[in-house]
This record gives sequence, structure tokens and C-alpha cells, in this order.
Amino acid sequence: MRVEPLGDRAYILRDLETPPFEIAAWLNLKKPAGLVEAVASYETVGLYVEGGFDPGSVDLSSLVAGSARVFAALEPPHHRIPVCYALGEDLVDAASSLGMSPGQLVEGHSGATYTCHAVGFCPGFAYLGYLPDSIAGVPRRASPRTRVEPGSVGITGRQTGVYPLPRPGGWAIIGRTPLTLVDVADAFFPIQAGDTVEFVSIGPEEFEARRGERL
Repeated sequence: MRVEPLGDRAYILRDLETPPFEIAAWLNLKKPAGLVEAVASYETVGLYVEGGFDPGSVDLSSLVAGSARVFAALEPPHHRIPVCYALGEDLVDAASSLGMSPGQLVEGHSGATYTCHAVGFCPGFAYLGYLPDSIAGVPRRASPRTRVEPGSVGITGRQTGVYPLPRPGGWAIIGRTPLTLVDVADAFFPIQAGDTVEFVSIGPEEFEARRGERL
């Protein structure tokens, strides 16, 4: 593990042998003196700190080893997200770019279980990976949309995710969930780094019946 400065009030942990989301959750639980927050990404952990934090005075290696022991015994939260793939504006084009039918893309996407590796971009946006090889490689749109509707399910490269709030976006939209995944006012952010997610295909009638339900 390497510790590098990231500005004057942050550090980044690299070359990790333990999943970053486990390390971040454990550090946030243990809260060594001066640590404000540990944030996971796909391969690294960011440490945001207050004045006086000295990574040389904290046995980070022991803390990281402790996270591996603890999380090995835990079952991460699992979320089932219904998706109406018929509402995916880019489903046909995305499937065509992969040389398959829309139905095959839906089957591949809904047939996998994903890990939330990081949360970012906008409040509650969960970066989920990895897509099965058979449906990986869809490029970003040449012209990003200026507004992507909440609940839109996107894919690009090896990642998938759900836009929880209206935002600009360039991922290929292959479906939409009727569920509310984020409520900033209520601090409702059910999907955290380390959680697992699966998508369940539903039809338009069920989509309308469940519109606005919380995850």
C-alpha cells in the first residue's frame, strides 16, 4: 500500500490488496484522529483530513488488515432494482453496437450481480461493475444529453448505473426504474460502496404501478 498526498488536506491510498470499499468503510468506523472521511473508488481510497492528521503516525497497514478480517465475515446489503427496459432510449442502438438483439442485451444486463465500487458524480449515483464481457464495451454517446431523467439505467464500458437525479449524461440509456433511489432532503442514500445490486426486468404496467416507490 502506498500513501500519497492529494493537496494539503487529503491523501490517496494506492496499491491496495483489499477492496477499497472495505477499507473506506472500516476507516470511517474506526475514525483515526484527524480523519474527516474515507471515500472509496474502483482502485483507491481518498482520505479527507483535518489539520494535524499525519499518515506516518497512524498504522494504516494494521487498520487495512483489520478491515479484511472484519468484512470477510459480513454479508453486504443486496438491492433488487426493477427496470422497464422498454423505456430505454438507447437500448436498440446499444444492442446493435454489440452485435446482438435488444432482448439479449436485457438478458445479459439483468442476469448479473453487480458491486457498488464507488458513489459519486451526483448524490447517490452508484458506479456498478462489472458488466458481463458479452455486453461490455458500449461507448458513451457522441453528444451527451443535457438532461437524463431520474431512474434512467445506463451502461458504458464495463460499468452500469442508475441516474438518481436529473443530470446531464452521456451513458447509453437502456431502461428505467420506477423507484426513488435518492432523497437528498431526507438523507436517503440506500446504496453504498460495497453493496451488491441486481436488476429485475418489468413491463410498463408494473413500472407505472410502482412509480415513486423507494428502494
